[in-house]
Amino acid sequence: MKTKLFLSSIILFTFLFSSCREDRIEESGTVNTQDYLFAENLFNDVGRIVEDAFIDNGESKSCPSYTLMNSDTSDLDTIIVDFGDGYPDDCLSYGKERRGKIIITYTGKYRDSLSVITTTFDQYYVNNNWIQGERIVTNNGRNSNGNVTFTIDISTSITGVGTINWESTRKREWISGYNTFSNPFDDIYSVTGTGFGNSTSGQSFEVNITEDLFVDLSCLSENTCVVTSGQTEIIPEGYSTRLINYGDSICDCNYTVILNGNEYFIVSN
Repeated sequence: MKTKLFLSSIILFTFLFSSCREDRIEESGTVNTQDYLFAENLFNDVGRIVEDAFIDNGESKSCPSYTLMNSDTSDLDTIIVDFGDGYPDDCLSYGKERRGKIIITYTGKYRDSLSVITTTFDQYYVNNNWIQGERIVTNNGRNSNGNVTFTIDISTSITGVGTINWESTRKREWISGYNTFSNPFDDIYSVTGTGFGNSTSGQSFEVNITEDLFVDLSCLSENTCVVTSGQTEIIPEGYSTRLINYGDSICDCNYTVILNGNEYFIVSN
């Protein structure tokens, strides 16, 4: 009888220890944060490619190719951005290997008030990650500060090692660089918004931008991480809130995650 009680105590202790240890690992992990940052980086990248399409239709680039269809300002038009099929090699653009197509339909150009630009994907891969879904940008015209503002709605799945699902609505204010049309790399935006999704582990999370994010496109000359400052909170279902600090206006991919008073340093890509 004593032997049975002893064995039962060991089993119970082992179960409790394992459960606590698992919770501690989950609580100290940054998988949700890394997956979110990865998705955010990819769609900031999509935004840059779409804006490129309206600037010069890729005339100065050997890759990708651009096809303009239904060029009629009175109705919906289309631009197809084609990165090829990966043979013999994937197209290298902004430091990333790409294949497939980005399809842009629009009622007006990026700078046109009330224009709606919808981006979808056809077998589009970035560094072998399969991008699906859509991105809708609505130009809301100028706000009380005299700056052009946009609403950006994203619904996507990103499949690589596992699948990230992400939906978000963001407000973007163009605070610098609007008047230098031929130089997109001096553009700076302020961004607010919310979102939700799940990480590659299947865990659900919510996203809230708690301090305006600053997007600086000059960073593209150094890397693909364009968010240089601001804060976002990630709230995984059933676990503690993580706070992402994007840094202090430096063009790098290094971020700090604060969880339960502890700091973790991660690198996005």
